[in-house]
Amino acid sequence: MRLFLYILRDFFKYLIGALCLTLFLFILFDFIHKTTRYFPRYKPSAVLVFKMYLYQLPAHILQAMPIAALLASVTCMVLLGRTNELTAMRSAGMGPFRIGAPLFAGGVILALTSLVLSEYIIPVSSGRMHYVEEVQIEGTPSFEIAQGVSWLRLGEMIYNFGTYDLELQAFQDLRISRIAHDFTPVQSVEAKSAKSLGRDSGWALAGVSVMDFDDQGNVTRITRKDEMVIKMPVDVHKLQRERRLPSEMSRRELFVRIKGEENSGRDILPLKVDYHLKLAFPFAAIVVSLLGLKFMYSSERSAETARSILLALGVGMSFWFLQNSFLALGRRGNLSPVLSAWAANIILLAIVMLDVWRARVTSR
Repeated sequence: MRLFLYILRDFFKYLIGALCLTLFLFILFDFIHKTTRYFPRYKPSAVLVFKMYLYQLPAHILQAMPIAALLASVTCMVLLGRTNELTAMRSAGMGPFRIGAPLFAGGVILALTSLVLSEYIIPVSSGRMHYVEEVQIEGTPSFEIAQGVSWLRLGEMIYNFGTYDLELQAFQDLRISRIAHDFTPVQSVEAKSAKSLGRDSGWALAGVSVMDFDDQGNVTRITRKDEMVIKMPVDVHKLQRERRLPSEMSRRELFVRIKGEENSGRDILPLKVDYHLKLAFPFAAIVVSLLGLKFMYSSERSAETARSILLALGVGMSFWFLQNSFLALGRRGNLSPVLSAWAANIILLAIVMLDVWRARVTSR
């Protein structure tokens, strides 16, 4: 048990160092990039810049978790080998899987942490980050109707929305059409503005034109009114443009969005891939944590630490390339969403287990 905690402690010590270094590089490169055009253009205050990067931290931590776990695992095993501690453990009869148990436990802890970040923290922090960046810094409207949802059908009613003023809680330009089962128009209501009277109180329309149609779709009567109150079963906030990327949403939010867009004719394959990636990406922390086992039999005092770490980085880059390639295939429909999200993890896990088995057989 002491050896387990000893290796686990070293793993997390190197993990925290690698995580801090990775986060520093992420923020540094992004800051340098934004100082060329973005900051001079919008001239944000230091407080807004600080808040923007603060809200970005959870997403950066999630993205950095696999590479930090990879570096921590390899560094831990390499340094234990250089001090002959691995040799002593193996001489005492400890096999690779017993020595690697702390790495597996550390990977499980990281995977659970990644799930908490992905499901509960990042959806909130990313929304705030986009608000600071797009609204407070860039000056875009705080409320925008999402592209593609200006039309909404609820049963026999079709609603066409114009722009929405959040402060006035009013639409500019609204059209409501009632259609028959064969899509023939029955009645159409057009209004220059529609103001909310509060929850369950309806909408006050101004500048109203009501058109009635016959069975053939011809206009039979036009009635004009200055004002008119109607009930409109529309949740305005559900029409709001989503500023977050699918990767910044929770699995539950993605599931609801996929179900809502299944019959809309839109391409939802990318959403399905992101939905399964929400579980596969945290699992990657477990897989790359086991990569340190690869260096268990080669990490003696004569081993070159820098070479081993560079090799680990090469494996990490290969894993990143494979994952993005499979994700691209999944989003184009060439692979199933489940396989595209999990394929890179499965391949790397198989390679690590095969390599450890071969090294163990060779060392006997």
